[in-house]
Amino acid sequence: MVDVIVRGVKGATVVDLHGRLDINARWHFKAIMNQCCLNESEHLIINLAGLTFIDSAGLGFLVTAYMQFTGLKRRMTWIQPRGLVATFLDELKLRELVPIFESEKEAIAEQ
Repeated sequence: MVDVIVRGVKGATVVDLHGRLDINARWHFKAIMNQCCLNESEHLIINLAGLTFIDSAGLGFLVTAYMQFTGLKRRMTWIQPRGLVATFLDELKLRELVPIFESEKEAIAEQ
């Protein structure tokens, strides 16, 4: 199960993900992302640093959320995950699709 914390910072909304983002978390994650699409008008930061596991369904949810949010002419950035999740995303070369930063401070600064 994934634990999600949504919080506002100056100029953005941050979604902190902790635990496992997998097929079992899909409805919980999707509901939160839909709410963020309704409420955040400019910049959404997805903090992946707390993820311990992601499967193909979880990755699909993240990419779909990115495409939907940027399709609304808004900005989404991700904060680099750690460990095996980072290796998985790096091997998939997701940096070519999604802006991924090392920290929240960097993501906010990059306008």
